[in-house]
Amino acid sequence: MSEKVYVIGDLYNSLFSVQVSNPEYLVDYKLWNQIRAGLPDNYRMPDPVIQHILNSHPNG
Repeated sequence: MSEKVYVIGDLYNSLFSVQVSNPEYLVDYKLWNQIRAGLPDNYRMPDPVIQHILNSHPNG
């Protein structure tokens, strides 16, 4: 069984609409590479279009 490798989470900031540096957070390298590989190149969390719609809602 291979040992887990942890890397700085900031390596995956490009997946997020709002990119905030948190160098103290370590993430599983293999898992996050699998997540990134399974997403379209332009994918962002949360999706900016959906976030705009939700923020525009009067009860949001």
